[in-house]
Amino acid sequence: MIHNQKTRLMTRCAIYDKHEGADDLKKARFFRADYVRLEILKSIIGVTVGYLIVLIMIIMYYLEFLIKNALLLNYKMLGTRALAIYILILAVYIVLSLGRAKYAYIKSHKRLAKYYKMLGRIRRISEEQDYERELEEENWEEMQS
Repeated sequence: MIHNQKTRLMTRCAIYDKHEGADDLKKARFFRADYVRLEILKSIIGVTVGYLIVLIMIIMYYLEFLIKNALLLNYKMLGTRALAIYILILAVYIVLSLGRAKYAYIKSHKRLAKYYKMLGRIRRISEEQDYERELEEENWEEMQS
């Protein structure tokens, strides 16, 4: 006999597995601090690569000016300004990725808790059905004898 509540719970679990489940299970492998550190490290690498690409593009754009005025430029001032901009951008991205990673981790664990609760309900319903089936079989055997 089909148990409607069990079917609904199994459907919800399947939908969760298909959409967010894989991502949430990946996050669940980490402690929160480790997950946040990993996301910050990814942000640092991404910002550094992006900043270097933009810096190279700016240098290429002003290459003619840089070659003409190579002896007159204050390289120390240009370097400190580029470094200051990099540090400012990096700080902003670190703060943003810190908040986003904490929020994502907490939401993920809440969804996983609901998922595990649904799995527990499915297991209990299955155990109840097995018990009822055993009782029916025992009653059937008693009636046969």
